[in-house]
Amino acid sequence: MHIAALLVAGDAQLDDDGALNASRIPTTSFEVGEIPLEVTIPLVVVVHSQAGRDYDPELFIVCKDPDGNRQGSIESSWHWPDDEDKQSKYRCFSYAFPFLVSAEGEYTIGAYYDSYGIAELATPIPLSIKLANSDAVAAEGDTG
Repeated sequence: MHIAALLVAGDAQLDDDGALNASRIPTTSFEVGEIPLEVTIPLVVVVHSQAGRDYDPELFIVCKDPDGNRQGSIESSWHWPDDEDKQSKYRCFSYAFPFLVSAEGEYTIGAYYDSYGIAELATPIPLSIKLANSDAVAAEGDTG
């Protein structure tokens, strides 16, 4: 199995036919009002495989904080039959992905073979998280 796409979206949903409807792709950063904070973000994942393989795959999506600590994960498994006489098969997923924001900085979200985020299936993507108005708050508190 291979990852064709792993993206944070502003909004993402699958319709009844399995088609993906998503907006604001890619979303590369978020501002939050407080830290620590539990957040849920829309993720889009597209996988593909050759016919004759990966009939019952498992996929783990893991978020790590700027220090590399695991802050959230989800597991997905499904039965994946071949697509008639085609040489390859595709599958799209839309997840509401929850994780803990413990500090400002660059988080990573990746696809892994394990729930601990050790064995990468694909290169993780960066997601910058910043405290909203942190510059204004710092300026207001500055009495110098």
